[in-house]
Formats: sequence, C-alpha cells, structure tokens
Amino acid sequence: MTGRDKLRLALIGLGKQGLEHLDAADLCEQAVIVAGVDPDVATRQRVGALGYEVELCASLSQLPAQQLDGLVLALPHHCYGDLWDELIGLGLPLLKEKPLGRSFDEALSFIERARHAGCPVQTAIQRRHHPSYRQLKALIKAAELSVREVHAHMHLGFADTTGGETSWRSQRQTAGGGALLDAGYHLVDLLHYLSGSFDLVSASLWQQGLPVGEQEIDDRAWLIGRSEQGWIMLDSWRAGEVDPHTGKPRKSERVILQTNKGVFEANREGVWHEGQQLVSSQRDWRQAMAEQLDDFAGHIRNGQWHDELIWDQLPAMRVIDEAYRLAARY
Repeated sequence: MTGRDKLRLALIGLGKQGLEHLDAADLCEQAVIVAGVDPDVATRQRVGALGYEVELCASLSQLPAQQLDGLVLALPHHCYGDLWDELIGLGLPLLKEKPLGRSFDEALSFIERARHAGCPVQTAIQRRHHPSYRQLKALIKAAELSVREVHAHMHLGFADTTGGETSWRSQRQTAGGGALLDAGYHLVDLLHYLSGSFDLVSASLWQQGLPVGEQEIDDRAWLIGRSEQGWIMLDSWRAGEVDPHTGKPRKSERVILQTNKGVFEANREGVWHEGQQLVSSQRDWRQAMAEQLDDFAGHIRNGQWHDELIWDQLPAMRVIDEAYRLAARY
C-alpha cells in the first residue's frame, strides 16, 4: 500500500506516549500520521526538530479535519474532561490511550457521549497486541487450558515513586490514581484478555511504604481477585526490586498461569511452559503499536468496530474503582 493510499491520522498530544505513536507509525501498512496537536510551543519545537513529517498545530481548530480519517489521543488524563465534546464534535473515529477515564463514571460518560454523537472509539491497550501475549492467548484457546491461578506483576523501575511534585501524575484530581490506574490498568486488562473477568476480593494500596490516603497517589498496589476458574494476584509498582549491581529499581513484568496442563509464563520477551521457552519475541512496543494503528485504520476503512473491546474497558475500570474505594477505608 502506497503512502497515498494509507489513511491519514492526527495525533493529539505530543508527549512521551505521542512520540511512541510517531515512531510506530513508520511500520504501519494502512495508516500514516500527518498532523500533531500540542498547545505547548516548546513541545512542538522539540518534535519538529526530530524530523517527523507531520503538520504541527497548537489547537484542534487548526487541524485540517476534512483531510483526516481519524484521531489518536495521547493526552494527560485530566485533559479529556474539557476536550471530549470538542473531540467527538470533529466527527472522526478516535483511538484513545488508556485509561478510558479517570473513573468508571467518567469512562462510561465518554463512551455514551461518543456513541450518541455517532463517533466510534477504540482503546489503545498495547499488551493485547504484543506478540508474546497474543501467542499465550492462542495457546490457552488451542490447548483448552483451565486457568486455576494467575500471578501478574508490572514494575516500572522508576526511582521517583511518586512522579515528582510538579507532575500532573502527582495530583489525584488530575491523574485519577497512581500505580494501579497507570501500570495496573494494563495488568487488569491483560488478565481479562487472557483468563476472563474477575471479582475483586481485596486491595492494598501504598505510597512509599505507607497506606495511601483518599486523595494520595499510590506508588504500589496489590490486588487479589477471584474469577470463575480460580484466584488472581496482581502487583503493580512504580518502582521495583532493587538491582544489587546498580542500586536502582529493576523494571520487570510477568504473567504466570497455573493451569490444568502445567505452568505457563509470559512477558514481552516470550512464552514458557514448565520452564521451557515456546515463543521468543522482541521487548519493544513499535510492532505492537503499529498493529494497533493498522487495526484502527482497518476498522475505519471497513466500518466494522469491535464494540466488545471498548466495553471490555468498563469491567477493568470497575475493578480499579472498587480497589480505590476499598483502600480508602484504611
């Protein structure tokens, strides 16, 4: 497919997540990012200096909407409340980075307002597209595995466990939550994807080793849940176990499934069964994000939207909301 045939997308938000979309777009077969929006002059200048062939705009009103096929949304969580009606008012399909909202109520409001406006929405959840987790999902189905117990962790490896006092992530009102809503969202969604929905049994949220207050930001979260088949254990941590060689937190992630046919494990590097590696894959996100953009372009092109993917996000938001409510009691 030539560049002229690819669907034209605009990227809303040119921060770290936005740059990852720009990098991944080079691998896309069906889509190309032709414009980017960010109100910050320094950010636009920095992106411009990187050599991306995109038209840089200060606001949505500057977008050539009639020349676009869809929007990719990569803004800080708190921005969407004020911008959502303007975004859906452009009448273009939306690919929105997680979380769908800062709370279940906000997520549901976004979906219902978009549906009322006739504006399709797709969520960007990269781990569903990563080759190793897709292979694990295929193995579960092909081998008819019964998942009796799941252990999952995601440690981000950040030395500053709160995000810094000046970051929007450090404020509960703007961020919506901390380690659970950020990295934990990926884990909750991934476990729903791999083994089905689960009910929350208990939640323990912490900040620098102390239980979080109602308006504080968690840097670590432990959740225990129960699915139809078995138990779920989830550990989301902004830091990580200290590397004895560097003295810094170690970044890591892994999902362990205890099944009727042995133990399966997976991370971004591959899939293992009883310690034997079955699948090997690359850690980086470029291919997964490119497939995600191409899926989005394919849905725009054929007009067929997988509503179950967007509605899958509401159970994830419900689990996270309930965890914050439980933790607030202590």
